[in-house]
Amino acid sequence: MRIMAHVPTQAYGFVEVEGTDEERAEIERLYNHYAETPVAFKSGMVKRLKAFVGGEIDYDEIAHSYTWNGEVYLSGSAYANSFKKPFDKVAISSAMAKKVEGVTPESIVEMWELSADASRDFGNAIHKALQLYTQHREGAELLEKTYHLHNHPIIKNAVEGFMKAHSEPALSEVLVVDHTNKRAGQIDRLVIIDKDKKICRVEDYKTNADVTKELEFYWKQLQFYGDILKVGGWQVEKPVIHHFDGEWHEYTYGS
Repeated sequence: MRIMAHVPTQAYGFVEVEGTDEERAEIERLYNHYAETPVAFKSGMVKRLKAFVGGEIDYDEIAHSYTWNGEVYLSGSAYANSFKKPFDKVAISSAMAKKVEGVTPESIVEMWELSADASRDFGNAIHKALQLYTQHREGAELLEKTYHLHNHPIIKNAVEGFMKAHSEPALSEVLVVDHTNKRAGQIDRLVIIDKDKKICRVEDYKTNADVTKELEFYWKQLQFYGDILKVGGWQVEKPVIHHFDGEWHEYTYGS
């Protein structure tokens, strides 16, 4: 695995990237942080989407990037990650491998990456299953089927456990855009507290082993979405994180 990038600070810079989607996204973030003119890395998977607030935006499914009229918009995850200290996999794995014979830096990095992949895939499965239930329950019930409820026992129990405790009106995977400040992102769960008065609450699902280690960054991401909603005319209550580690736990900002 190799990552290469020439990060330009002039008009005719170029970039070459090899690595995972996450590493590619990080190079794009660095590119656009230093470049005179931000650009979006193209993948051929761009779709124009209608947002809950803010109008339309172009979304690249592969690069996970938002653009409008050629300009790259800041996403919630990129905003939160900008506060994190980078993890130097090469230096740390090399230092660890020097202490033990028979273990290479590459094998250590591979262990980390496989573990991260497993965590990410599990989190995506729970997210998708909750989205499936929220967005398609009515249609499945009209069919007199349970297509909205994933049939894997672990995933099914997670979804049923969450929905049993949360019957309030909510939207899933809500796209929000702020063209004035060039920001965009998708909210896991948006609870509509009062539709007429435009009062809502931003919520998120997390499945990592210890959510408390990351709360500082998660709050920044949810506040980022809340700020976009406020620009769109909504009143936003304190955000909430729902953490699943076999059981559901709830964290409210400031409590």
